[in-house]
Amino acid sequence: IHYFVLIVIGIALLALIAFVIHMYFSRKRLQKDEKEVARLSEIAEEANEVKSRFLANMSYNIRIPLNNVVGFSQLLSTDMGLDDKEKLEYSEIIQANSTDLIQLVNDVLDLSRLEAKMMKFQIQDCEMREICNDLIYMARRDSNGHIHAELESDVEHQMLRMDANRFNQAVLMLIYPVPNDTDREVKMQLSKDEENQLLIFRIINSPLVDPAFASQQVSIRLKINQLLFEHFGGSFMVSESAEDGYPITFSIATL
Repeated sequence: IHYFVLIVIGIALLALIAFVIHMYFSRKRLQKDEKEVARLSEIAEEANEVKSRFLANMSYNIRIPLNNVVGFSQLLSTDMGLDDKEKLEYSEIIQANSTDLIQLVNDVLDLSRLEAKMMKFQIQDCEMREICNDLIYMARRDSNGHIHAELESDVEHQMLRMDANRFNQAVLMLIYPVPNDTDREVKMQLSKDEENQLLIFRIINSPLVDPAFASQQVSIRLKINQLLFEHFGGSFMVSESAEDGYPITFSIATL
């Protein structure tokens, strides 16, 4: 009977010890889960705050050109006393604001598709040295000579499978994003990282990262470019070094 009682007591002690150990680790896991929930909650709150600021800024940026389009359209249709010069001026304002509004809406749609991984691409073989030369020419032409763009390349020939139209739109926006009447030296460098199998692009003195052009639309465009190049196995980074001309470095996988 004594042995039996001792055995029962021993089993009870072992069970109690096991229970205490289980409770200890359960408590540790619970504390860890609580910290993770608090961290995720904080991230969600930050995301909601960023989203709220984004929507507020977007509402403001959309409202201005939309009001201009509606307001001057009403003037053209109702005010019969306008002369030809005023009609031309109002028409140009309507056209300019309509273009800005369409571009802003298209950028928001592109950003949404990229974030949801629902963007459709037209993949084709592209010769990158030739495409970069064409982009430099287009930037000079479209800016009426105000953008003095140059290409420096260590790559003679490189074929990539990608969406040429999306690439051209992204890079041209980095070289010549907005119409301006000031002269600007922009340099584009092209090199290859053999070890990591990446094609490296570097744009120096891009107007897109100039503080003078900072806006919500510019932020959207930079985010679109980041998601675009990440989709093709590369990266996108904007330097904050003013001495180096705020260089933008992005890459595409050559695989």
